[in-house]
Amino acid sequence: MIALAPEIDGWFLLDPWFLFFVPLLLLAVAMCFLRERAALPAAQTGLFADLPKTLRVRCVRVPLVLMALGGFILNVALARPVRRELVPQQEAGIDIALVVDLSSSMQIEDMDNLRPVKRIDAARQRAKEFAATRTHDRVAFIAFSRFAELRCPPTLDEKALAAFLSAIDAVPQNSELDGTATGVAVAKAVSVLAKSVAKSRVIVLLTDGETTVDTITVEDAEKLAADAKIRIHTIGIGRGQPTFGGFIPLEFKDLKRLSEKTGGRFFEAQTDADLAQVYEQIDALEKTELDDPRYRTVDGFALPLGLGLLTFLLGLLIELLVIRGVP
Repeated sequence: MIALAPEIDGWFLLDPWFLFFVPLLLLAVAMCFLRERAALPAAQTGLFADLPKTLRVRCVRVPLVLMALGGFILNVALARPVRRELVPQQEAGIDIALVVDLSSSMQIEDMDNLRPVKRIDAARQRAKEFAATRTHDRVAFIAFSRFAELRCPPTLDEKALAAFLSAIDAVPQNSELDGTATGVAVAKAVSVLAKSVAKSRVIVLLTDGETTVDTITVEDAEKLAADAKIRIHTIGIGRGQPTFGGFIPLEFKDLKRLSEKTGGRFFEAQTDADLAQVYEQIDALEKTELDDPRYRTVDGFALPLGLGLLTFLLGLLIELLVIRGVP
């Protein structure tokens, strides 16, 4: 709807032409004021000429003023005052599954050039920071080593998610839980996001090594994600496989395959600073889309309509019961 009158403090009139009757109303009131009238109808008023003016005589014009005011307010009501309100934008949220490797190699302290920083510590902190930025998205958390476990289902509760992320730690070396089951982790994340009705679903997978447990192969997991139309961004962290002579860089073939086949991207982060930048890039890639802003009009005619009728009726009652009434 288009307003045909200026907007005042968010209010405007949809049918302002009703205000054209206001000059006619003012003209009629002016004519009534210019014409003398008696407070008490009588054939001869000369007998009352020397009497003092009573309150009723002094208020003889009050009904006219009230009815004129009521007529003006009713004209405003007929002009239909409305206020335009912004409808809250509906956000097309993204459901994200953070998948973090907890294998024993995540205890290696190679994520900083100047001080010892464990891979798991960097992964924990940067995942928490990333999750905190996704205020309009549901984020799930899945931890994996030899097995995959859903630690936190998709949620908007940032504090609850941060608590689950803060509690993660790498499993002991050579324990029955140790290993890197990349395919199992992806399949678990797909099963969690498959129930989502969000327009966009994303897996962010972080690991420091190649797959060592193929209960579910990476190829099968990749097909599951592709069929469900779930993108996978993969992050390979650390300097590689530690040896007596240093580190042997890894190719991260599985991670590159997963991201390539599902429309995601592969990132490599050798330091904690690199990992922070990676999460910033993923955050920029997965932006929440907003619908175009919409507005609604809220009618405000009820108040002036009621007030106008009440004022007009009050003036009419005073005229009939007080001014015209014979004591």
